[in-house]
Amino acid sequence: MPGPLKAGDRLANDKPRRAQGAAPPPSNRFRKKRPGLGRVAGGVLARGLYRLALLGVVGALVVGGGLFLYFSSGLPSVAKLRHYEPPLETRIYADNFRLIAALGTQHRIYVPYDRIPHLVASAFISAEDRNFWTEPGIDPLAIVRAGFVDMTRLGTHERPLGASTITMQVVKNMLLDNRIDFTRKIKEAILALRVNRAMSKQRILTLYLNEIYLGQNSWGVAAAAEAYFDKPLSQLSIAEAAMLGGLPKAPTNYNPFLHPNRALRRRNWVIGRMRDDGVITSAEARTALASPLLPKAAAGSRPVPGAGYFINAVEAQLVQMFGQKTTMEGGLIVRTSLNPKLQTAAMDAMRDRLEAYDHEFGYYHGPVGHLDITDLSTGWAKALAKQPTPPGLRRRWRLGVVIATTPALAHIGWIQGDNASATRTGTLTLGALQWGRPEIHGAPGPLLRSVDQMLKPGDVIMIDPHKPAKGGTVSLEQIPHVEGSMLSLNPETGRVSIMVGGWSNRMSPYNRATQAHRQPGSSVKPFDYLTAMQAGIQPDATILDAPFTQRMADGQLYRPGDYEDNFLGPVPVFYAIEQSLNLATLHLVRRVGLANVAANFEKFRIVHHMPLIYPAAIGALDTTLWRMVRGYAALDEYGRQVEPSLIDSVTAPDGHILYQAPDQSCANCMDGSADQPPVLNRPGAQLADPDSVYQVIMMMRNVTEYGTGVPAVVGLHRPIAGKTGTTNNFNDAWFIGFIPQMVTGCWIGYDTPRDLGNNQTGGNVCGPAWNQYMKVALKGQPVIDFPTPKGMTLARVSFGNQTVTEAFKPGQVPGAQSNLGLVADNPLGLGGALTNAGGQNAQHDFNPASAGGSSTGSTTPSPPPAQSVDKSLGGLY
Repeated sequence: MPGPLKAGDRLANDKPRRAQGAAPPPSNRFRKKRPGLGRVAGGVLARGLYRLALLGVVGALVVGGGLFLYFSSGLPSVAKLRHYEPPLETRIYADNFRLIAALGTQHRIYVPYDRIPHLVASAFISAEDRNFWTEPGIDPLAIVRAGFVDMTRLGTHERPLGASTITMQVVKNMLLDNRIDFTRKIKEAILALRVNRAMSKQRILTLYLNEIYLGQNSWGVAAAAEAYFDKPLSQLSIAEAAMLGGLPKAPTNYNPFLHPNRALRRRNWVIGRMRDDGVITSAEARTALASPLLPKAAAGSRPVPGAGYFINAVEAQLVQMFGQKTTMEGGLIVRTSLNPKLQTAAMDAMRDRLEAYDHEFGYYHGPVGHLDITDLSTGWAKALAKQPTPPGLRRRWRLGVVIATTPALAHIGWIQGDNASATRTGTLTLGALQWGRPEIHGAPGPLLRSVDQMLKPGDVIMIDPHKPAKGGTVSLEQIPHVEGSMLSLNPETGRVSIMVGGWSNRMSPYNRATQAHRQPGSSVKPFDYLTAMQAGIQPDATILDAPFTQRMADGQLYRPGDYEDNFLGPVPVFYAIEQSLNLATLHLVRRVGLANVAANFEKFRIVHHMPLIYPAAIGALDTTLWRMVRGYAALDEYGRQVEPSLIDSVTAPDGHILYQAPDQSCANCMDGSADQPPVLNRPGAQLADPDSVYQVIMMMRNVTEYGTGVPAVVGLHRPIAGKTGTTNNFNDAWFIGFIPQMVTGCWIGYDTPRDLGNNQTGGNVCGPAWNQYMKVALKGQPVIDFPTPKGMTLARVSFGNQTVTEAFKPGQVPGAQSNLGLVADNPLGLGGALTNAGGQNAQHDFNPASAGGSSTGSTTPSPPPAQSVDKSLGGLY
């Protein structure tokens, strides 16, 4: 047995190698033996290889270090991520916490780490970066794998395989651009290493889940949860969290609304990964796999009808308070006073009224589109489905196509839902079309003799399939040209509950409740009569309903008339306002002083400045529905100034309150006696004495019970005070009414003033819309009478066949004033040379030829001047 190897010994098969191509060694016979030659050669070779390897390592380090320095130079600092504040949308909520709008360039809701559900975070980690908690910011094995796969794809134009960790995605989204190339990927890896050392994994994950784009204009998981499932992040199921977790790879390709099959496969893959990672059990995975891709509410909550006008007004106020950038990117949380149920009721009431008016006084505007005749026989449903939905189309309306016509009938087809195969057919009769016959010289033309005078096969029209009309199964509809607005608020707090600014905010963002400056007509008269009550005139005092003349500053005579165009002679004050008598009102105004009336108009903020001319006292001046409702709210509060408000509070994302609407306070709620009722201190100056205001309120109750406001209160059966208003040539129709806990105003007219039609007064036009809304708004509201101020007395007084209850101040005796105003008319009296408060001749502010404002307005035939249009909020704040 051989002994141990010694230096220079070799194994039997350990033969010296020769280099390839070298000459064979000489025969041993001729070779001179030199001891240790192999050992010497081996040592030299080993040392050479060592040195070469050492030089290679050093060179690699030098080259690598140089490349590292090259690629890392100029990289952004990771300190930006420590103080990162993403642009957050401002979210606007109704009074019941329902989200009604989001303002901003990106739909993003920031969620701190401790409010991100573990299930949601785990879904993204399983799908995107399973080693997130242990890796140093990059995943070397994933990089090698991606590099090998990408080499096999060279020349195929396929997208390179990603190897980005969650940290690398944060770097890409927040510190670098979205280019995909070798240089950018190296920079991304370097920054990911730095980020991983600079901050915690929790912070990195928080940034990722709030920044990642997930489709549907949603940035971050919270915004995506709302966009896809209409629910908060905390309520997501396993299946829903998995669907979101599958989106970052390709938000468009895996969008469940666009590509449901792809989205379902991707979601199920994520569920499997979550099960394999131990996030969920096998049983939970099976349940999740069986869940529908999207719940029924996934399309998002239905917007509040008509709330766009309210939202735009809130946005304008936010910009005024906080600036554009903070409003759009500051993540404000805004609580408003909007009542969604009442807003829907108000929008329905206004649209129903405008639609009914259009069918009575309007004419057919023509089809909204037309299909080729060939489509009618080969596939009208498919062609109809491609027709764009007109803005302003009511929820219950549909687009229909005229399939065929006979002289007496039109056969109509429409699509019931979103599926083009769900088709329906019905009929329109000749009788149902007569309302829309063409206009001739400003009036409806002669009756139609045949359906095809108005409708042709292929016409795309608006129909209501739920409203059979005159023998047919559907009704012909259209968006009216006439417009309207409505506003309602709580007078005690000023909180605005509804705002209708027109038929459709999408059609026209012009808000007719706050921006349209129109003549209010007789709806200003309560402030004339308040001035009289303040002067000590009794409600039963007699004034003269007789011709009124006044020489104006330009020398012309102003001779208004009443709606009935007759003269009643001596009438009591309460009857004059009840029947909206122009002439009696003007005589009363002359008696109490035009300047005093103007002071009340301005004090109650009906107008900023009232020109000192008599036509203005009966409504021939420009104002807005907002101002009128605000003035009536002060009457409802017995003379206390009311500031309408849209916003209850504004909160910063961190919970800090930035704004709180002024509220009433209680002086003795904390330390007052238990036997003493709370004494509430309400903000707002006292504009008039409560006794005088109460007298006006009682007279305004007569308006709704016996006078021009009767159509507005039919079936309401409770004390309601109100006043109608109709302007010159029936251009504007108003009704504003109130109960102790609510004030609501309505206006209807054309944007470009024109005649609404003969006898279309405020009560007839606005009254039905006001009534329809208030029946919903008053449901469940207690019946409360207007309380009588201490010291006042109520007495029954009569005129003709009518007996009413009126209020009298201490010292006043019913019947004591019987001949007020029964004096000769002086046409050169108070109005002859009056100037406005600015010292200018009143003619500069008002054209007396356009005077209006009775229960129908002045009898002056010339139309009013073009209405001024205030593009701001017109003194809204």
